[in-house]
Amino acid sequence: MIGAMYGKAGDSRRAPQALARGRLSSRLVVLGLLALAAGLRWMQPGLVEYKYDEAHIASLALDVARGGGWPLLSGGTTLGLPRSAFDVYLLALPLVGIARRPEAAVWFLGSLGVLAVALTYGLGRRVGGERVAVLAGLYMACNPWLVAYDRKLWAHIQVVFSVALLWVAWEVVVAARRRVSLLFPILAALQLLSHVLALVQALSWLGALLVAPRRWAQRFMAAGVFVAALLLAPYAYALAGQGGGLNSPAASAARSAGGTERWLFARQVLGGTGLSSLVGLRADATLLWRTAELASWLVLLLALLGLIRAALWLRSPRRRDGGKLLLAWTVGPLLALAFGPLRVYPQYWTALLPLPALYVALGADGLMAGTRRRSPEAKGWVHAAGAAAVAALVLLWAASYAGVLSAWDGGAGSAAAGIPLKRWQSTLALARQWAQAAGTDQVKVVVNGIDPGQEHEPAVVASLIGSPPYARFLAPTTPAPLLLSDSVDSLYLWALSAPDAGAPLARLGQEVWQGELAAGVPPARLYRLPAAGAAGLAYTALQPPPTFDAGLQLLGYAFPEAPTGASGSSDQGTRTVDVTLFWRVLDPPAAVKSGDYTAFNHVLNDSGERVAQADGMALLSRDWWPGDILVQPYRVELPPGDYTWRVGLYSRADGRRAQVNGGSDAVDLHPLQVR
Repeated sequence: MIGAMYGKAGDSRRAPQALARGRLSSRLVVLGLLALAAGLRWMQPGLVEYKYDEAHIASLALDVARGGGWPLLSGGTTLGLPRSAFDVYLLALPLVGIARRPEAAVWFLGSLGVLAVALTYGLGRRVGGERVAVLAGLYMACNPWLVAYDRKLWAHIQVVFSVALLWVAWEVVVAARRRVSLLFPILAALQLLSHVLALVQALSWLGALLVAPRRWAQRFMAAGVFVAALLLAPYAYALAGQGGGLNSPAASAARSAGGTERWLFARQVLGGTGLSSLVGLRADATLLWRTAELASWLVLLLALLGLIRAALWLRSPRRRDGGKLLLAWTVGPLLALAFGPLRVYPQYWTALLPLPALYVALGADGLMAGTRRRSPEAKGWVHAAGAAAVAALVLLWAASYAGVLSAWDGGAGSAAAGIPLKRWQSTLALARQWAQAAGTDQVKVVVNGIDPGQEHEPAVVASLIGSPPYARFLAPTTPAPLLLSDSVDSLYLWALSAPDAGAPLARLGQEVWQGELAAGVPPARLYRLPAAGAAGLAYTALQPPPTFDAGLQLLGYAFPEAPTGASGSSDQGTRTVDVTLFWRVLDPPAAVKSGDYTAFNHVLNDSGERVAQADGMALLSRDWWPGDILVQPYRVELPPGDYTWRVGLYSRADGRRAQVNGGSDAVDLHPLQVR
């Protein structure tokens, strides 16, 4: 008896120690998971895609961080519904204070991804225990597509709410914690505010409610719906004034995606393969990615086994509620995949990855649990093999993502993948240095587009270098216009694949730098041009120069001395005629800057009939600054003869014409002789 008592006493002393060691081991595992997730998501934050969407939301967030605006919407979607500005305010948090660089937002979004990994681990413990939690956490920490989209600068934060919603549903349906019902509609509203694509997951929400309707406390649900309505009210108000909807052309185009391609892409996201497409390479380009392709089938097999295991839970009274919830949560994405426009929405599939993570973990756990009746030696070998397979997959996924970043950093990529943030930053920082050396506070920029508010490359440059006055955008036309200063040198950033259009820059100035932006994208070039007075511009000066009340002065013009070439049919004998106008910007009124003013040019024959027209200017009127000298070329097709070139200014907003100091609304230049 005494021995037995001592034995029991010894066991009681060892039990707390074993429990403490178990808790320590569990904490170390969690810390390791989070460190792995953070390391992948924070790896080289400058190597992220940076195009219009990223630049647009980064600019809005920076404006909010500076206290310069409080938007309700943050941009459009291919569904046709504008996004809420909820993501803007989240991104503004790391930009407050001194952290004004986009990398701060990348770090912050990566932190939200790490939070999603932690939530998945916690949910996995409730669903299947410690082993399921670790496996599900590893899947979320290392899945290459999730890592890539956790770094996206348009605030890919749906995954946090996706896993949190499933966790809350599990607590209500399985653990019967009715008061937690309060959080479900609130989290659903936040997910919807993060992106309208959360509407597609509404079927999952409905399934969770229908699995065990009596478990959802009506009083707490009503309170949650009330809070959710308050959260959604500003967004609904903004939508009412904005218009747009699911029947937009973009949404129709999105819905036309092919079914086979949709399933193939879903397989790539769930299996973690195909990541090489981020840098424009084939999935079998290297042995690493070919191995990842093969491993993806194992991952999908484990997910299928996990799905079957959840279905078998329906036969167990203890597990039935959990099985019902997981299957109901699965029906929504499967129906959306079968009928919805989701091939074009990889961010939505990454938001759903907590569910496949649980299925993969359940499948792997089921295989290991099948060794219970085996000998300890056989069980040890099976578990060791399973641990080795998991470790190999983790290394494979981590290495494939690191390989993508390395290839992108080395200049690989494609025009579709875009130019990484790091390359834009280095190029524009160099442009600022050259501008300071040239004694100017401006950089003239010629890229694809002219409006930072609507076009991707101008938006990128404007968000990183400032616009205006620092970045001045010119339309990328042929022949190329020139924007010079009347007193200081000008610095040009040229990033177009149009050597003929850029010839005037090379002729008048000096190329001071050239560098690659990305594969498949024209190299960036920096030119230094002299002030207008020292540039040797040849033109016919007008005395006195006509002055328009829009704040522009027509200094003169350059007509061709001889035909520049022939085009059209031989019987017409038309000629390509290049005419250049020379403008000086004085002090445009505010109404002109906001009125979208541009030039019209009418070519009149001897009878006063209009035979040709060339409208437009290379510089938006909101960017007209005193001291600008705009050299604006035009190209028209004319048969031989004598013509009058009539030029004026008008507003594209209301059609109003600017008046000349003599009382007219146009200036006639003649004779224009075509021989």
